[in-house]
Amino acid sequence: MTEPVLEVRNLNLDIVKDRRAIPILRDVSFSVEEGELRGIAGESGAGKSMTMYCLTSLLPRRTVQIRGEILFREEDGSRTDLLKLPWKERQRFSASHTCLILQDSINALNPFERIDAQWMETALLHRPGGNRDEIRGRILQQLDTFGIHGGEEVLRKYPHQLSGGMRQRIAIAMALESPAKLLIADEPTTSLDTINQRRIVEFIVELCRERGLSMLYITHNLGIVQAICGTVTVMKDGRIIEQGRTDEVFADPQAAYTKALLEGTKSLQR
Repeated sequence: MTEPVLEVRNLNLDIVKDRRAIPILRDVSFSVEEGELRGIAGESGAGKSMTMYCLTSLLPRRTVQIRGEILFREEDGSRTDLLKLPWKERQRFSASHTCLILQDSINALNPFERIDAQWMETALLHRPGGNRDEIRGRILQQLDTFGIHGGEEVLRKYPHQLSGGMRQRIAIAMALESPAKLLIADEPTTSLDTINQRRIVEFIVELCRERGLSMLYITHNLGIVQAICGTVTVMKDGRIIEQGRTDEVFADPQAAYTKALLEGTKSLQR
């Protein structure tokens, strides 16, 4: 049996403030199989994004304590525990094993640098020594693939000169310069209007299918989870409340919290 692309075991996170450890995550455990689309759902403050920060090594060393296991599958089938690596190596390792799409693309893109410069920088990060002319040609092809019209004109612009939907597509395309097989999307449509939200979500799912990616989709929107995720992990106050197949959890939720979230979603849809 093939090992999961990612397995998280008993993940605990404390924020250290004034020499006091404040618990943020407690005994979080889940796995992501090859090709699986798993949602992590819950209200603001549930611990969803903090889980993502642990997986991607984006937390400051001096103010956190992380315990447990975060196991990434390697190409040869072996597994590496992120938390056993020296701290200075963790961010590089995470970047090579995950593609990350953040909540607001304007935060993922450098506002002071043209799109072509930062896209090229990202591509070269994953392909050191690559031929710039070949990379630029491929970037232009990617614009068409990702439905971004304008070619060279778009690449010469700064992020603020583009629409929110276009920025988000560019952020996704840049994230997928990574050869990693696990995509982590943290509320990727929060800043977009309803039409663009649907388009971006459908686009992400299609990319996962075409490229054989696994995905963790982090959101407060249970409607999106129900539409695209085969499995779901529901979180509250830094703990997992319940998890399993999305259709089973949503049809017969065992936790009162999950039932309340689902009722809230239904009331908004009425």
